[in-house]
Amino acid sequence: MFQRMRQGWELTKKSWGVIREHPKLLRLPLVGGVLALIAVAVIAGPGMFLVASDSAETSDDLLVYLGYGLIALGSFVASCIVIYYNVILAAAADQALQGQEPDIAAAKAIAGRRRGTIIGWAIVSAIVSLIFAIVRDKGGAVGNILGSIGAAAWGFVTFLVIPVIALEDIGPIDAVKRSGNLVKQRWGQQATGNVVIGGIATVAMIVGIVLGVLGGVLIVAGGVAATSGGIALLIVGIVVAVGAGLAAGATKGVFGVALYHFSAENRALGPFSESELSHAAG
Repeated sequence: MFQRMRQGWELTKKSWGVIREHPKLLRLPLVGGVLALIAVAVIAGPGMFLVASDSAETSDDLLVYLGYGLIALGSFVASCIVIYYNVILAAAADQALQGQEPDIAAAKAIAGRRRGTIIGWAIVSAIVSLIFAIVRDKGGAVGNILGSIGAAAWGFVTFLVIPVIALEDIGPIDAVKRSGNLVKQRWGQQATGNVVIGGIATVAMIVGIVLGVLGGVLIVAGGVAATSGGIALLIVGIVVAVGAGLAAGATKGVFGVALYHFSAENRALGPFSESELSHAAG
């Protein structure tokens, strides 16, 4: 177990090394995240207001239903935006791993040609997530366990969907099947690398949240010094948490493309060697 974790850590460091060499890759999840938040605010925001009005005396059921519709639409649009930029990241990371300077315009063109598949994948992902949510909500303790296990298995099987969409011209269902087959071939890499990347991001996010909470406590405590220190801690906490999320997203993107090539073509690109990848997958 610890050997696999060490191997995963090495893969993570090399994935981050690609991003350090090509910092423009880090901007892609940032732009995607900002645009997704804007979509949620503009589309889902009014929907939340309409749903909140359900408790008011002037509540109108039609407006409430419209609100739920806007929330669903906003969430779906945000999901499409995030997936779109993840596909751009995968296409650009592929260029970097091939020894080229990432051409973001070319990567965007690839994602543009895959827009139908991107929308289809967003729909499939939303439906599956809804099913697992219903199972957890309606199935009691057993349903909660089964839903959580199912969601984890789904995330594992679909880990390579984004690089498959970016690098192969196939539909969303075929992309899921392709990802599942590739993951079965190289399950060890995906497990160790993804756990390490996610673990580091989680720890960093927790640190950021703790700093933010401490900052909030100091602000509430009052006093010039306490308020100033609290604001500083709050800002640092937000920066740390957001930065960790962005770094993890970009690193996973590079790692996924490297894993895709090794699984599909049995060759290692960029800083990765066939030896370390094969041992990690064994």
